[in-house]
Amino acid sequence: MRVLFPTGTAFFLVATLGPTVAVSGDAKPEPAAVTRLIDEAVQKRIDAKKVPVSPVASDAEFIRRVYLDIAGEIPPLTRVQAFFESKEPDKRAKLIDELLACPEYARRMTDIWKGLLLPNTAASARQKHDPFVQWLEKGFAENKRFDALARDVLTASGMQDEHGAVTFFMTHESVDEITDRVARVFLGVQIQCAQCHKHPFGDWTQADYWGMAAFFTKVKPLYVKEGTVQRYGAKEDNAPKSKPLLMVPPSRKDVPPTFLRGEKANVPAEGPYLPVLAEWIASPKNPYFARAGVNRVWRQFFGRGLVNPVDDMTDENKSSHPELLTELAREFAANGFDFKHLIRGICNSAAYQRTSKPVEGNADDKTLYSHMAVRVQTPFQLFDSLEVVFALANNEKTPPPTDATRKVKAGERGRFAVFFRGEDDADPADYEAGIPQVLYLMNSGHHYKIAKAANEVVAKKKTPESITETMFLATLSRLPTDQETKKVLDYIARAPDKRSAYHDVLWTLLNLTEFLSNH
Repeated sequence: MRVLFPTGTAFFLVATLGPTVAVSGDAKPEPAAVTRLIDEAVQKRIDAKKVPVSPVASDAEFIRRVYLDIAGEIPPLTRVQAFFESKEPDKRAKLIDELLACPEYARRMTDIWKGLLLPNTAASARQKHDPFVQWLEKGFAENKRFDALARDVLTASGMQDEHGAVTFFMTHESVDEITDRVARVFLGVQIQCAQCHKHPFGDWTQADYWGMAAFFTKVKPLYVKEGTVQRYGAKEDNAPKSKPLLMVPPSRKDVPPTFLRGEKANVPAEGPYLPVLAEWIASPKNPYFARAGVNRVWRQFFGRGLVNPVDDMTDENKSSHPELLTELAREFAANGFDFKHLIRGICNSAAYQRTSKPVEGNADDKTLYSHMAVRVQTPFQLFDSLEVVFALANNEKTPPPTDATRKVKAGERGRFAVFFRGEDDADPADYEAGIPQVLYLMNSGHHYKIAKAANEVVAKKKTPESITETMFLATLSRLPTDQETKKVLDYIARAPDKRSAYHDVLWTLLNLTEFLSNH
């Protein structure tokens, strides 16, 4: 989608699996070590291929990118202005630390991991997701590590209103569905084809598949009625007469619980299986777990994994940087699977801070990281970024949020995300919105919010030049070019209704490809 500034009186919208990860229990590397590791490995491949690299991103490009990647929204106007004015040599590193400590980081990580862990199915939609969202957000606010996330999800037990993590089991219908998800998310492999026959593209066998699936066969539903209140949950139960929560397909093979491509698990006959599985999956010695975690975080910040697709980490699907993946996985495990530590190292790297503008000789590069990939905002990022712009209309009289207003906003955010949702785990470079988004901004309550925000800017800034500059900074996190300024000012000068014209300008900026993408 692209917006053109015509000469008329209105704007028109045109429309590999490597070795076991060895760790040292007392190893506590600094983030700078991760940054050096990344830049040395990336530069080594670039030099070998003799591909030129793009220059460092401008402050405008960097602040917008890092805000969207860590906080899940564009930077507010005041933060952009302060960042541009700052002369501190380490202001980028400080901004990264600031964002990792903000509440929006927890919200952003929750959006990502909810999407990975809960299925997008009719059965899942019939369950409450709020307890899981609240549980995830609290965990990420407290810097929940990747191993803790896996253990807590896989061993969740109890009533949903007390233990939000059990939503993971409640939203899956069958043993094979949950086995497939656990393998993809926590191990980075797709084994679903081995459910009925030997995997055609790998060496997964039916014994591998059903050995993993056997861990989930004791999961049972929980139901309690207290007066008119009905409470639901899940637990792992050995009682022979209790009804299983997860259906078992006819293709099931009678295989004892077995670690993937490993040994038979030592599980108790009369006790739970899942703690044994969780301990194996989240172990620093697991050859899959750390690599899968690193690969997913890398995709979050670069738009593609070191192995791509991220859930197909096989010998046949080679990594673009195999040594880097192995070393990052080793470091990730050695540092306690700390997401923030890994993210801090990535965002401080030269590879991450390059501009998305290609130079002659690297435009076709998609795997060497000679320039940054352009990525489309997710529905949640788009909603939150729009809210940042709408906040221009806020003033000191705006009442503080209450539990009721937070609930209303969460519902609105969820409906927006569903409306603009594309395929599950879609390629970040694929634009899946279009005309519906334009019509939504024209006809929903968002159009009123756009007008209100524009009115506030006009009231505060007075001159057309300062209004134009403010609108660009608030939406695109940059100053307008001379040509853009001229086109806007010419349009405003010709418009009979100045207020309506400024509404048009802000609405147009919010529909630019530049606003809808992260670059």
